[in-house]
Amino acid sequence: MSISQRKPDMKKSFLTTLIFGLFLCFSAVKCESAVSADEARAFLNDTGQKLIETLSLSDREEKYEALDELFETKVDLDYASKFVLGQYYKKLNKTQKSHYQALFGRYLKSLYKSYPLDFETEGTGFEIKSVQVAEKYTNALAVVNVPPQFQTENFQTVLLEFKLTQKNGKIFLVDFKIGETSMLLTLRGRFLQMIKDDEEEMDWFLEDFEDLVLSNERNLEQ
Repeated sequence: MSISQRKPDMKKSFLTTLIFGLFLCFSAVKCESAVSADEARAFLNDTGQKLIETLSLSDREEKYEALDELFETKVDLDYASKFVLGQYYKKLNKTQKSHYQALFGRYLKSLYKSYPLDFETEGTGFEIKSVQVAEKYTNALAVVNVPPQFQTENFQTVLLEFKLTQKNGKIFLVDFKIGETSMLLTLRGRFLQMIKDDEEEMDWFLEDFEDLVLSNERNLEQ
């Protein structure tokens, strides 16, 4: 396989790692109040650096453990799990909701562990370009400099857009985009398609979802 043939796969590898790495590092909650420009810059710079440091760990088990810790302490699973189901979340009974939320956490872990996280992050740069404070949200634009081994003529930077809020004195991310792609909306589209395929029968959806999670976890063990 030539270098030119490998480049698209390397680009996809870098972007998918970036997408799920960012999702792990930022929570998603209902908006409460906007974040000041200085606070937004400090928050994003600090969290972006933590992500780069975590991805640069050479030991895979240590890296997964660190990512799991970020996931368990930073991600608001309650909000994210409800958002991706939309109106269908209300169709679940109490037992189904508990089962679904447990599966949702396992699903996200199986996703980020399935992507290639074993590349060097040296050369990766994170720069905030602008911050705009609105009434309820603070929007920030940033650029990630792609490491040399992933660069092509038309792929040297990645544009990121963050939407921040503040709740009880703590900063959270409502959503983020890579280019025009929203992480939560991407997952929502995937889940709603599964429900449609199961003719909106939530028991069927939960069975298929559990099968998917178990399949992902088995593949990781191989």
